[in-house]
Amino acid sequence: MVEKFTNHTLKDAMFQILVIAGMRDTVYTPNVTIKDQIVPGGFNKGVCHGIPYNKYAHAINNMAGNAGLFSTIDNMANYMQLMLNKGRLNLTKVFNEDIVGNYTTAITEKKYNNTYARGWETVPVSNPPCGQKFSKHSFGLADTSGSYIWADKDKNVSIVLLANGDFPIPRKTVPADFQAKLSDAIMTALGY
Repeated sequence: MVEKFTNHTLKDAMFQILVIAGMRDTVYTPNVTIKDQIVPGGFNKGVCHGIPYNKYAHAINNMAGNAGLFSTIDNMANYMQLMLNKGRLNLTKVFNEDIVGNYTTAITEKKYNNTYARGWETVPVSNPPCGQKFSKHSFGLADTSGSYIWADKDKNVSIVLLANGDFPIPRKTVPADFQAKLSDAIMTALGY
């Protein structure tokens, strides 16, 4: 779809957006200089840095909309600040403010208690993965591998944890409790 609308490959279209967003180390195929900053994707005859642990991404040259994009902590923190700044990075408008609002605010016109925006999860009423210290105007993602990224619009703060709980051996537990406790501890340390 991206290729159809941009007349660029997914990799090239993403690179253009990411450079504007100040995220030069966020790529589909990381080079040797940043591989040690990237969480391993798995273990296959050695540590696999820069290879997604996703069979669908493998089928299409390790580049998919849902897997295969690798980043560093500082790039992801930069991205979250871009979202908190309503699409602006310094004086540059990277994303439309309305689009950022749609992606970071829960869809309220649902007939059920929805906690998702169009791009991110927002704070659920019970057992929020972001812990108890984030305001109701927060957004983020906590996945089952351990990676965690949340931002609070009211407090202008974000927390980024890149992890792979399935490395080197897949585990049977979900890190949600740990993520919430870690989040609360960080927010307490920041004075919230």
